[in-house]
Amino acid sequence: MELAPKFNKLKEESSLYLKQHNQNPVKWFPYGPEALDKAREENKPIFLSIGYSSCHWCHVMAHESFEDQKTADFLNEHFVAIKVDKEEHPDIDQYYQLACQVVTGRGGWPLSAFLTPKMEPFFVGTYYPSQSSEGVPSFLEVLSELNRAYSDEQATIEDNALKITTAIKDGVRPPQKVDYEGDFPSPQSIAKALEQHQDNTNGGHGGAPKFPHFSYLNWGFEQIVEGMIDQKSTDFYKFTLDRILMGGMFDQAKGGVHRYSVDEKWLVPHFEKMLYDQAGLLSTLSKASIVHPSPLVLDGLLTTLDYLETEMYCEEKGHFFSAQDADSEGVEGLYFTFKEDEFEAALMEFGSDQAVENIDLLKKWFSIEADGNFENGLNVLALNYELREEFITEKNWPIIRDAKSALLESRKQRIPPKTDNKGVCSWNYMVLCSLIDVFQYCRIDVIKRRASEIITKIVSPMQHAFLTTGEDGKSHLSHTTSKNTGVPLFEDYAFFTEAQIRMYEISGNEYFKDNALETIKCLLEEFFDDGKFLSRSKLYNDTEPYPNLALEAFDNSFRSPLMSFMGTLRRSALIFNDRELLEKFELIRETSIQNILLSPVSAGEGLRTFTYPEPVYRKLSLPKSWLDNTDFLFFISNFMPRFILDCKNTDDKWQICNSKECELSGEGYQEFLKVFAPEKVEDTE
Repeated sequence: MELAPKFNKLKEESSLYLKQHNQNPVKWFPYGPEALDKAREENKPIFLSIGYSSCHWCHVMAHESFEDQKTADFLNEHFVAIKVDKEEHPDIDQYYQLACQVVTGRGGWPLSAFLTPKMEPFFVGTYYPSQSSEGVPSFLEVLSELNRAYSDEQATIEDNALKITTAIKDGVRPPQKVDYEGDFPSPQSIAKALEQHQDNTNGGHGGAPKFPHFSYLNWGFEQIVEGMIDQKSTDFYKFTLDRILMGGMFDQAKGGVHRYSVDEKWLVPHFEKMLYDQAGLLSTLSKASIVHPSPLVLDGLLTTLDYLETEMYCEEKGHFFSAQDADSEGVEGLYFTFKEDEFEAALMEFGSDQAVENIDLLKKWFSIEADGNFENGLNVLALNYELREEFITEKNWPIIRDAKSALLESRKQRIPPKTDNKGVCSWNYMVLCSLIDVFQYCRIDVIKRRASEIITKIVSPMQHAFLTTGEDGKSHLSHTTSKNTGVPLFEDYAFFTEAQIRMYEISGNEYFKDNALETIKCLLEEFFDDGKFLSRSKLYNDTEPYPNLALEAFDNSFRSPLMSFMGTLRRSALIFNDRELLEKFELIRETSIQNILLSPVSAGEGLRTFTYPEPVYRKLSLPKSWLDNTDFLFFISNFMPRFILDCKNTDDKWQICNSKECELSGEGYQEFLKVFAPEKVEDTE
């Protein structure tokens, strides 16, 4: 007779990550009053474990430690164990990640935080192995020592907690001053300053692990479109993007991008696929398609659009899923990799005649090795950069496409990784903004139409998925579809606002304009305090035991919500003809710039916000009918970073305005074009 499974307190939770742990012998609590009350009443330290469903090392630690009865028994006796899905509570994760940086100099997941009953961190780390090795203690050893310290050295525990919380309050990063002239350093000077950190062999900046830094690349390609960066720097941005698109970072069979590369060559990825990375990739590719319309870029756009629509969109609920797992059948990357004979079999069974005829060439082109280029004889699919001139040709690229299709068909026969089907509000609106980027910037009609079709399909259902009406009768944004915490988060409102402004630009629909204005007012009223924007509404400061944090200019896993909103404020000031909107912008301008210039690669969204001084921005008041003019859409893509579209007129009149006055006006598209490309005056002498 089969025994019924035993569940802990996570049984009723909707989060996939929490469900993955609901049968652990660890007596997990979800974050909430019950757990916190228990810790206070029993005077037990809290073990706070933060992760997410697609995190490989979260799975490893769960299997090694949280499924182990001996470890669980010790935890249950001496600690109150709380499990948190970082995607449901990014504000909690943000605070304790900073604590981890204070203690260890780094962060990551799984996050293992040890707290007093007041939720003050006194010791923080990430993954701990089940067995000690090379000076790293086992998780059980860590638990044992911290339990002893909590019992015998209360003064030390309290002192540690005070030091950590004070360090977070004072700022984890030491204050530094970067001198610059003018409003902001020029794009070329920033690119030049970063040359010493470039990996000229593989692309990108720094060594392993290597992150794509899509916001920074997005900024770089915007500047290339604008002609602000010299040829040497332009070539490096193109080179970096090509290496990403040809490496294992990019899913060569399906499209979309994995989280990051564990090596410096972009070959072996951390295999999880996060929604926000797809947004970053699409935005970057949209700008790159203007100045670098290679098969890699254009196919990258098409396949990633297809991946988002077919594997990441929930038709029933109207939102994109948050992530796909790195593991399948308990093995990292198994779904995405091929042994040599599996590669050959896939082409033989599903490939075209020309793919079959060129199997030996395709093995070289896709970096397939007899012993594998990964582990256990497995090969990560990656196009061989050294052989690019062989296969990126009119004759051979169709063979590459055929091979990718065959590999995808073969992969469909496998057990896929799990998909976390929750929707995350901020990430969904990031995707919407990236789709608008594709529509506004890409000049390939089939790609532009595909982006437009997806936008049309998702924009209304997405509003319904995340907008709720509170007891006050007002609309509120829920951070996730899996759990409504009731706590408004800055990132949701910031990206929602940006998406509304962008939707207004491409539609002329006043509904989106009104939404944007109301949300801007909410952000300024509820999230701004003492010259800083806060991670959650200040109206909820008394409801949470952990501090509300001031937002930073740096990008983290995705582009900075603060910098995104600062850029939106600039654009909104023109659309609404309201210079007062820039007052808050100016209050945090200098601090933000200083942070950006300390690490420009890690602050790409900040570069996009501050590169241009306010006087260069222009509002184009245009006939709404021009939005259906393909020639206009292709033309205006050259100027979109600095131009804001206000398409509402029913006649054929237009105006070009700055923040103080309208400078030019006219009637008709041809007259408008003459402003940007005036007729050449003949020399009569």
